[in-house]
Amino acid sequence: EGTPTNAGAGTGTSTGHPAARPSRSPIKINASGKPAEAGIVTKIDLENFMCHRKVSITLCNNVNFIHGQNGSGKSAILAALQICLGAGARRTNRARNLKDLVRKEGNANQAVVRVTLLNKGPDAYQHEIYGDHITIERTISLGGSYNGFKLYGHGFIPRKSSAKSTSKKHLLELLDQLNIQIENPVAVLDQEEAKKFLMGKAEDKYNFFTKATDLERLDRHYADTKDHIYEMDENKDRMEKSIEPLSKNVEKLEQEWKQFEHLNKLEDKLSGHQINYAWSMYNNYKDELDQNQNNLVILDGKVAKRQEDVVQTEATENDTEGKKAIEEELGELTKEAEEANERRREISNELKMSLGPKKNQERAIKRHNQEMKGAQRDLAVAVRELEAKRREIMDRADSAQSVEAARAAKAKKAEEQIAEAKKISEDSRVEKSDSQQRYEQSEPRERALGQNVEQIDRQCYAVNAKVQGLKSSEGNSINMFGSKCEAMSQKVEQARRAGRFSGRVVGPIGKYLKVLPGKEKFASMAEMSLQVGLDRYIVTNSQDREVFMRLRGEIRCNTRECGVFQMRDSPRYNVIAPPCDGVETVATVINATDDLVFNCLVDNGKIDQKALMGSKDSSYEILLEDRPQGGQQIKGRNIKMVYFLPLGDYWQLSNHSLSGYSQDRQLKQTIGVDKSVAIREGEKELHQLEIEKRQLVAEFQTVKKDRHELKINWNRMKNAVDKASRDMQRLTEELERIREEAEEAENVVDDTTELEDEVNRARESHDKLKSSENNMRKALEDLLPGIDKLQNQLDEESARNEKVLMELRLAEDKLGLYLNDQEELKRSIQRKREKLERAQHVRNEQASRVEAGQQKVDETLTKAQKIAYQNKKSKESRDKSNSDDGDAHALEDEVEENVIEEMESMMPVPTRKSSEYYKERINRVRSEIIRERERRHMTETNPEIALEKYHRAKNDLEKKVFQIGKITDNVQKLVDDMKDRKKKWRSFRSHISDLTNANFDDILNRKGSSGIIKFDHENKCLDLTVQKDANNENSQTADVKALSGGERSYTTLSLLLALGECLETPFRVMDEFDVFLDPVARRIALKTMIEVAKTFEHRQFIFITPQDLSNIKTDPKLKIFHMNPPKRSEIVGGPEQQTLTM
Repeated sequence: EGTPTNAGAGTGTSTGHPAARPSRSPIKINASGKPAEAGIVTKIDLENFMCHRKVSITLCNNVNFIHGQNGSGKSAILAALQICLGAGARRTNRARNLKDLVRKEGNANQAVVRVTLLNKGPDAYQHEIYGDHITIERTISLGGSYNGFKLYGHGFIPRKSSAKSTSKKHLLELLDQLNIQIENPVAVLDQEEAKKFLMGKAEDKYNFFTKATDLERLDRHYADTKDHIYEMDENKDRMEKSIEPLSKNVEKLEQEWKQFEHLNKLEDKLSGHQINYAWSMYNNYKDELDQNQNNLVILDGKVAKRQEDVVQTEATENDTEGKKAIEEELGELTKEAEEANERRREISNELKMSLGPKKNQERAIKRHNQEMKGAQRDLAVAVRELEAKRREIMDRADSAQSVEAARAAKAKKAEEQIAEAKKISEDSRVEKSDSQQRYEQSEPRERALGQNVEQIDRQCYAVNAKVQGLKSSEGNSINMFGSKCEAMSQKVEQARRAGRFSGRVVGPIGKYLKVLPGKEKFASMAEMSLQVGLDRYIVTNSQDREVFMRLRGEIRCNTRECGVFQMRDSPRYNVIAPPCDGVETVATVINATDDLVFNCLVDNGKIDQKALMGSKDSSYEILLEDRPQGGQQIKGRNIKMVYFLPLGDYWQLSNHSLSGYSQDRQLKQTIGVDKSVAIREGEKELHQLEIEKRQLVAEFQTVKKDRHELKINWNRMKNAVDKASRDMQRLTEELERIREEAEEAENVVDDTTELEDEVNRARESHDKLKSSENNMRKALEDLLPGIDKLQNQLDEESARNEKVLMELRLAEDKLGLYLNDQEELKRSIQRKREKLERAQHVRNEQASRVEAGQQKVDETLTKAQKIAYQNKKSKESRDKSNSDDGDAHALEDEVEENVIEEMESMMPVPTRKSSEYYKERINRVRSEIIRERERRHMTETNPEIALEKYHRAKNDLEKKVFQIGKITDNVQKLVDDMKDRKKKWRSFRSHISDLTNANFDDILNRKGSSGIIKFDHENKCLDLTVQKDANNENSQTADVKALSGGERSYTTLSLLLALGECLETPFRVMDEFDVFLDPVARRIALKTMIEVAKTFEHRQFIFITPQDLSNIKTDPKLKIFHMNPPKRSEIVGGPEQQTLTM
């Protein structure tokens, strides 16, 4: 890793081992002694950002003050600077996402912020492209348009100039080149960090120090590594305890295998009986089949006779004349009935139309009666109210005084309850806001953990599928490159034989790769650096590619399985050799036996451009050299990436700057190893993934549970706030009601005139409704004669229609009798057909028995042939295993064409005994074998399985021993590496502490004082000792609180400046750093800060404060920007546009 320099300034990514991190060369921007040339902010522009509609400020190169009242938009300038230089919305402590920063007034749909940086001198970033100034623009859109970064060069004009770059990668390179650390609290000190630093204890200042210098993150990573070492030791102890039973089991299985030599004669006798039993079963089924075939011929004759009888009966079903006459009569009667029904329908419709006015009149009378009842109720109510009012007037005089006293007591109690509910509401609202904020802040972590669990689930599935594919491949070595390799190779071979390919098809690639002798230690690292799937195939033209893709679909490959490259078939490339001795490349470690495969790896895997080294230090020493123009380069210039042991980490040069990266995958080797080793490595990788998965799931469940508890508390506090609000509203309404009752009591006038008028009006309305009732009933009687006439006509038509329907039913009965006769004839035909079907069914059942019998004959023949063939091969296999000292494998199913022909050529063997006889002999011999095994204490029945168990147990034992040795080596390497890294970490901590101390004393010397920073790394405290007079030791004090306000403020700010100078950042921003100072101390601190800042003319300072700056005078090195006071909207919370006074 090396000794970190300028902590927190790196831009490379780090994965894998917790302590791994890319390193880079030290950066020193704008040397002291002359004005700044690169990285300082010259201009900030805001459009529709937060409370600003349009603001533009131009900063000077040294000291800048931004002054204004609270709410005037000072901190919005800082937020714009942070957002434009790559910080997230949450880092600003102003919003949770970028869209919340868009100005709410004026229907603005996007915000634009721009920051212009000085870009001169030797530290300039790509000066030939951007010139003396670089403008970074960031757009925040509420819609779906572009929200990224744009980089402009010198002479930028808004909405007219074209961007030099829109890539965030170039922005990160710019920040790295100019050492701008926008998220470091020392470089950009916002209000929250300022409060912690200025008011914090010694422990808070120490934590601030470790966070700013990146010491905290490195220490945390080292602790994680130590926990990992403890876990590996525990795994090793468990494995060592499991070796002894494995060793005893191997000895036992080896002894059992040797005892099988005495059972060969009994096994041969058993095999002979099994063959005879199989042939006897075949002969029995063959005799049964011949009998069933004879019965089928007899049934065919019976079916033919019944078919002839059915045909003769169906010929008599021809007379249809009587049916036609009845159907004609039915048609005439049906027509007459329809006409009568139509006339009846017309009269009915006319009657309905006449009944309409009647029903309307009846409904009007009903409504009138309801109105009468309502008028009666109104009259009764008016009379009661008049009488009650008169009684109330008489009683009011006695009770007025007692009611007023009770009303005052109720009002006082309501006011006290309102105050209590208000206090509960405020307390609950504060706790609810805290729970809500913590709940929302934990959401990204829960989502990230969930995604990590899903990702490791997919990895476990892929590794498990590969292991299962290797185990089920029955010895085929190419399946270790991918689970579909064997099936794809068979498909390719079949297509090649069928002439579907016009060119060469090579694959899988791993099949043609070998590790060169003497270079085995680089094999796994070389395989990892290939970055080309070993299960891929190569074709030479687009037509063959289409054929290959169809074959992939036939065996259902997913997008990652058995991919294909298309290459031109050409001679092997001549690649450049390694630049010097002691350097290996992937091309010199792995040999490709096929030229097409070699060329493919050169084009797609860059095997000639990737160097392999034994260690990181040796790679630096051998391959790195300085450039005459500045920077570094790799010898030979053909090498682009350098990998080194032991973990396969690598480094490369980008713009002549060194960047290192760590691997998060464990090195493993597939090329040049047998299947059993590949299975062991896969199972080991799967086991490690499952451990990581359990840890991730546990952490995910913990975070999820914590968020759930926060949400419950949030909802509980929300309900408490709502309840308190409802109580306050209810009590307020009750208080208003009490006050209104008091006012009404004062204004009561004892007058019954209005109630008496109401009684008179109700009585007049009731009399008017009663007089109109007789007129409505007379109109109803006038409608009844016409309705009665239509009802009589309707009754006559209904009687006529009933007569026609009677005649129609008689005709239908006559037709029914005819149809019954025809139905009886059909039933007779149906009975004969059923007899025919039953005969056919019996015949078909017999045919099925014949077919099933033929199938059983075929199956028993195949089974007998297979048993005889397997018996023959079993003897050959046993003889071979004995001659090879036990190195035999179980008999495999053979499916080659010559094997099938050999089995089918075996003719049936006649047997003189029944199958039961041979079965009884088989059981007797098996019992004899079992007794012999029990006498010899043998637990296995199959010698091949016993041999397989012995080899499997032996391999498991060797695997355990190898794993224990491997874990022991890895633990020792990790322990040594941790000691070295921790030593470098302490060295760096001492270096940065000394540098900060020296800068702190130097700044105090400028005011005639001196001081020392005491770092207590053991207790994690940071204390200050200050000597107010550098020449008087008696003025020294270790208690900072004993200093005056100005001296204490100056001391604290001097510490902050000293920390910042260690970072070499081109500009510093401090927001409300003087918020806790009294006026006198603030005036002294400001004066001192300005004097110190002006001495650092190679740095830019931006101070944001709401305090009075009237005593500060501007000059070419100091500039003050005054923000207009905020305009308060009539609507509470409604912000207004802010402008800037220059």
